[in-house]
Amino acid sequence: MTRKFDPELLYVECHRCGQPVLWKRGMTTKLLKLAKIDPSTLDARCVIISEGCPNCVPDETTFTTQVIRLNREKDERSSMPAVAN
Repeated sequence: MTRKFDPELLYVECHRCGQPVLWKRGMTTKLLKLAKIDPSTLDARCVIISEGCPNCVPDETTFTTQVIRLNREKDERSSMPAVAN
């Protein structure tokens, strides 16, 4: 029996300051839908990287994000851009 991965459990981190980014429940699912990324293609190796956060850029309210799949091989990085405002 396989378990379905809950995309709301994806780790979100600010690329600028390295801090975890917390947002309201459902935001990850909304971003994935806007970016046309099928949540069933994601797993626990995937993270969301934000190009800023309210902590390091307090005047901004929207940030570009990317979904990154972490691999064991250093040079084999797969990313799926997800832009949302």
